[in-house]
Amino acid sequence: MHYNLTSIATNETTILSFTQGVNTVLMKDMLGVLILVGLWFVVFISVIASTNDLTKAGLTSGFITFALALSLTSIGLAPVFAVFMPLIVTAILVAITWGK
Repeated sequence: MHYNLTSIATNETTILSFTQGVNTVLMKDMLGVLILVGLWFVVFISVIASTNDLTKAGLTSGFITFALALSLTSIGLAPVFAVFMPLIVTAILVAITWGK
């Protein structure tokens, strides 16, 4: 597999255009998704460690990930389906919580 790293290094003038170039050329438009999944796990584990409540951890991490997904989608680092992933996970957790 051959990547054209010269075009990314020489043609991009801002950090946003460089990140978008890396996202397009190297990551096949999955950089934002990986950032969101990583953030979800970090927030989820952090809230579990502090509250020991699985539902609260899921809802908190879903909300924060959703907010970042909107930002990443608006600047072109995440595909549109990345906005719906945290919403679906949060909706499932709300349904589970509602049933308690």
